Amino acid sequence: MLSRLLSVLAYLNKARPLLDIESASKVAPEDCFLSEGSYQDGRLALIHTEAQMLRILGYQTHVSLPYAICINYLQALDVFTTSENGQALAKKAFAHLNSALFSPQLLYLTHQPPSLATAAIYLPAKEIGVKLPGEEWWEVFDVDREELGFLVVSLISMEGFIAEETQKWSKTKVPLTLEDVQAWIDKEAQS
Repeated sequence: MLSRLLSVLAYLNKARPLLDIESASKVAPEDCFLSEGSYQDGRLALIHTEAQMLRILGYQTHVSLPYAICINYLQALDVFTTSENGQALAKKAFAHLNSALFSPQLLYLTHQPPSLATAAIYLPAKEIGVKLPGEEWWEVFDVDREELGFLVVSLISMEGFIAEETQKWSKTKVPLTLEDVQAWIDKEAQS
């Protein structure tokens, strides 16, 4: 499994720019072959980095995600039985939760999973036009109007952020190695 991960990383390093599908498909598989030495170096670096991360995290690796909470909330709101758009609402809610992972506001770090799940339901309900029960149904899930508003605005802004980042990285190599990241930081500091 580790060899596959390192092979994918070698492939990503060869495909320049990363977001250009045409150039990525031109990379020959044999160009991504890892020699035994390269594999061992990558393996040791990966194991060392993993050990450092575990020490920093204090071996606390449990993460609570809003996906299951979102499904529970949708069931509690009786969306699947009362609306023909219930599945579409669930799909869009999950899409918003997935895009929130990339948010520059670090929503998954700054907000609790129930709040994220509530905002991920609220926004697509408005987009699709699904009527949810009650005037302020989100209060049942302990989310106040201010937090809900902030999260909804953050989720809406993701489309612009994605377009901006796609434009920014479309003509350059995405830094994947420590050396590439350091070079990118140095270049950004000079400009």
